[in-house]
Amino acid sequence: MLAVSVGEVKNKLSYFLHLIESQKESIQITRHGKPIAFITDKETNDKFSKQALFSTSLEEWRNKYSHLFSNEEIDRIFERDRTIDSDIRHPEDFAI
Repeated sequence: MLAVSVGEVKNKLSYFLHLIESQKESIQITRHGKPIAFITDKETNDKFSKQALFSTSLEEWRNKYSHLFSNEEIDRIFERDRTIDSDIRHPEDFAI
């Protein structure tokens, strides 16, 4: 991952977009040395977006059914679905 200032991205946006497209390179945009944003290729972004959605849904499901299942049981039920490369499903899709 490259760390690049806002000014650099502004001046060389097409160059950095080419890096992202051709080499699947991710760009971390910084302001005063602190990260403020990331740019990734669409495929990587989609994987992380699905994973984030699944994690949020799982937490909601955990809270809703905490009186029925322990955290260990819930982790075991959804273990396969926690990997980024799997097809992400919503916890409510499981007939339990």
